Amino acid sequence: MTELVVAAQPDAERPSAPADSTPPEAPRTEVNDSKGPIHTGTGDQLNDIRYYEQRPRKPRTWDFSQDKLEQRWKSFVPPPGFDRAAGILADRDGLVILSGAVGTGRSTAGLMLLRAGMAPGTAVRFVAPDLEKSAAEAERRIFEGSDVRDDDRLMLDLSDVDGEAFGELQDYLQALQSALLQRQAKLVTILPHLHGERLNVDLLPFEVKIGRPDMFEVLQRQLAAEGLTATNLSAYRESFASSSIEGLVRIVYQVRNARRDRPEIPVDVLLSEVLDSAEKRADTIARCVQSVKDVRGRALLLTVALLHGLSTHTVSLAHERLLGLLRGTEEDADHALDVPGLEQMLASITLDLSVTPEPGQRLHFADQEMPAEVLRYFWDDMPWLRGPLTDWVGELVRTGVGALDRFDMATLARRFGAQCRRTRDTDLAFRLVTDWSGDRYQSQRSAAYTLLEDLLDDDGTASAARQLLYNWTRDTHLPDGRVAIVVAACVNILADRYLDQAVVRLAWLAEHSEYGVRRAAREGLGQLAAEPRRRLQVIDYVLERWRFDPAGFAAVAAPAGLPMFLGTEAVERIVAGWHRALTETDQSRRAALFRPWLTAHAEALGEERPGDAQAVQQLLAMVCAHQPDLLDALFNTALDWLEYRSDDPLRLRTVQSIEQLVRRGRRPAAPTLSEAGQ
Repeated sequence: MTELVVAAQPDAERPSAPADSTPPEAPRTEVNDSKGPIHTGTGDQLNDIRYYEQRPRKPRTWDFSQDKLEQRWKSFVPPPGFDRAAGILADRDGLVILSGAVGTGRSTAGLMLLRAGMAPGTAVRFVAPDLEKSAAEAERRIFEGSDVRDDDRLMLDLSDVDGEAFGELQDYLQALQSALLQRQAKLVTILPHLHGERLNVDLLPFEVKIGRPDMFEVLQRQLAAEGLTATNLSAYRESFASSSIEGLVRIVYQVRNARRDRPEIPVDVLLSEVLDSAEKRADTIARCVQSVKDVRGRALLLTVALLHGLSTHTVSLAHERLLGLLRGTEEDADHALDVPGLEQMLASITLDLSVTPEPGQRLHFADQEMPAEVLRYFWDDMPWLRGPLTDWVGELVRTGVGALDRFDMATLARRFGAQCRRTRDTDLAFRLVTDWSGDRYQSQRSAAYTLLEDLLDDDGTASAARQLLYNWTRDTHLPDGRVAIVVAACVNILADRYLDQAVVRLAWLAEHSEYGVRRAAREGLGQLAAEPRRRLQVIDYVLERWRFDPAGFAAVAAPAGLPMFLGTEAVERIVAGWHRALTETDQSRRAALFRPWLTAHAEALGEERPGDAQAVQQLLAMVCAHQPDLLDALFNTALDWLEYRSDDPLRLRTVQSIEQLVRRGRRPAAPTLSEAGQ
């Protein structure tokens, strides 16, 4: 840390303070940004300039364990180019860059490349590609050369980054090369699908194009990994030649599930049934779409596929709205569609549909796989419809067409989101999330959260979804509903794999200008720290923030959860953090920080945990030790706290303990050995 200290007056020249008063604290100016002029004011000054780049930091990675690697290895088939990539990675530079088409399994190939020669007990570390560039002045680079360990195994997946980020990341990649060489580490990088041709000339020697593996062999490995054995797969070799790995995995899961239901049926028969049903389903959908020539019929097929399981009345209204979007303002005498007309049109659709009896009259497909395949057909074969379909789904949820309830809206969001995630159309999904999350109704916000949850859970869209959350936290006019979604997403989804990023987003919200936003964010931080296994991590992340927020720290370092750290190395950091939180808080607001300590002590007494009560008291004594202003504030807070419920014996015992703590804290500190020698 760089410090500029403006010299104060020598002690001999200062007017002495009265014996019965506390010397006033010297004015202190803290400058947390190195840009712009600094006005020091008058009087004694301590100007503490903390340049962002010099602050302590921790790398942001998540681990892929050896157990998971071995599980993947069981079903892995080396694709074309794998051996060449292994040779380049084995070189002393320790870097290989994988390019190739979507669906060829480059990420899995990269993991298998890193698996070779790994020391027992180690893991592949994924370096997050999202740099949060909009916060460059506030958040450090996620991973730097100094974070590379000896014999490290690293994966950097850039497959979904945009062009601007890819240009910056190439410079970053070159900056890591010296660390890889020095540490004898290995790094596999996945090129983006759209910008791979813009690879820097210096990095071209490390690029290897990964081809499509033998899908027939992939199927064999996938079946074996699930404990399934087929004896006659050769007949299907041509059927799998153009399949994606994702599609093959889906087929294997269907066979596995069918095997559980009918264990007596041979795997070959079950596989044949699954393949035949998939082929027949695709042919049926194609024939159905081709047989329905007009816009109205095809719009109805789309509507039924998205809203299956809902009432015919809701389907009718949704169908009309889709027609309105597709036809614009074109007048059509037959535009209105009543329920009997709908039933007649459904009969013309050559798919096995049924309508339940009154009341309700809900539409159902006999084949449960059919609706998703219909949506897939339109989404892939008619990509120009994706924009209008996004507007349509947005309106259905926003208006609650046909009395859609909260669960119906969430279902529509999930079905539509599945198509967006499959083709990585995050911009379309984000339009809906942003629209619904700002709505005043809980049902629409619930649909937004459902869609965002799926985006965050999908590795292909998670990076962009995390960036969306980050951008929201920097919005000075964030709607209340969106605040709740950010907090819930950070606590329930992001924290499991990206705890540091969850803390960063909530910490920014905790500095919002609106009190309600700050309070919600601090409650979220408290929830992150409520789980004992990650409590210290959350506390450290908050302490390492470039801007310290006393209330945010108090939320994560709640006194009730601190006894577990007594006697550990973490105590010093926690005590220092609490001391800083109290001293950097206005005197009029310190009571709010002291009250949780009193409550934690009283609750421990009431629950017959005397050891925890003693630990809370001991930690509080360390925080306030030999600080008269803190001890005074603590004692006054305790008296006010007792007066509020003076008949509570637990509060009385707590205040008596605080009184003893304050008396001991006022005693002069014993001189150190060096001071005694002087």
